[in-house]
Amino acid sequence: MPRLLQRCRIAALLASGFLGAAAAAAAAAPPPTATSVSTPRWLVPAYANPCCDSGPAFWSALITTAQTRPQQLAVIVNPDSGPGASPVDPNYIAANGQGPLVTLAATDALLVGYVSTDYGNRALATVRAEMTRYFDAAYWRNTGVRLDGFFFDEMSNDLGKVGYYRDLRDHARSLAADAILFGNPGIYTYGNGSGQNVYTAADYARVFDVLVLHEADDRAVDHDYIAPDWLSVSGAADISFMAYGAATGMRTRVALSRMLARNGRWLYVTDDTVDNPYDRLPMFWSAQLGWLDELIFTDDFD
Repeated sequence: MPRLLQRCRIAALLASGFLGAAAAAAAAAPPPTATSVSTPRWLVPAYANPCCDSGPAFWSALITTAQTRPQQLAVIVNPDSGPGASPVDPNYIAANGQGPLVTLAATDALLVGYVSTDYGNRALATVRAEMTRYFDAAYWRNTGVRLDGFFFDEMSNDLGKVGYYRDLRDHARSLAADAILFGNPGIYTYGNGSGQNVYTAADYARVFDVLVLHEADDRAVDHDYIAPDWLSVSGAADISFMAYGAATGMRTRVALSRMLARNGRWLYVTDDTVDNPYDRLPMFWSAQLGWLDELIFTDDFD
């Protein structure tokens, strides 16, 4: 079962002059290579096993969406709070090579593998081994399934951990040069608890292709947000927002509107709630698919 997160993060913003003073250091590592997206897309955490409970309905509806709107969809694949043992859980791909993940992979939807980093506290060797397993043909029972990138969960927002995440970025690029990389600090603020002066906010902004700046109850996503100062940095990550607990269609629409107004490019809003708000698709999923197009053009954001 996917591990749900209790986030304890450094919330203090750095002094406004810090970013500019350290901008020259940002060139120490190249920016991610994946292309920024101009049209918003769904980022769906598929944290339901296809075997049981809400899993069969979740995967059936997800596959239908992927078959009809593949260019709008990225799916976080999470068999066991990460890849789990090899080969993959047979509920995703059975021994005969059939299964919902094979069907999903046959579409053009993006597939990214879930990896926990425990706020930069998991051993790099352990995380790299999980990443490598996702790219082992035997893990996918030699069905030809291939991931498009990674979703690094429990990402630290401390600048002192940038080197840790650069290591993971470089390993991802060694597995697939065009891999798209998502980092999930789940919060828009960043901090420098150790007082180090090696890494800057610009480095943090560039370490991955996409950063999730809010993962919280929809009302918090609606109101508790200030745009971080690194957004204008060249090569800065795209923005993602994830909201749960949006109990009505109106709240869902408001959350989407807020996300789009803040230039969100990878979005997810569900009425589902903790402990696992990602074990089924949203009640308003079908409606959202139409709303996204409408909201881009018709809503008067703030």
